[in-house]
Amino acid sequence: MTTMNQYGAQAQNHWKTHRAAEYAELMDPTAFFTDLGSRIAAEISRRRDEMEKTTGAGQSDSFLANLGGLNETQMSVTDDVMRAMAFTEPGGPM
Repeated sequence: MTTMNQYGAQAQNHWKTHRAAEYAELMDPTAFFTDLGSRIAAEISRRRDEMEKTTGAGQSDSFLANLGGLNETQMSVTDDVMRAMAFTEPGGPM
């Protein structure tokens, strides 16, 4: 069995607090959030790769500029994906 990643754990904590009724209805919360975390990680990776190609992040001659650009891309993409897939309102996507 796969271990739940950080994204699944964050989503699970959000649901326990903000979607408690729906969380209580889950037959196997661990499996649900393990799968959700894996899907979130895959989407973050896909979007990050796409954004790096279109913005040129990591293409500078400067190490610090590359590091800053790549970190900014990672944070931006992670925030967007987590809002869309994990930090949803009751009745939202499952």
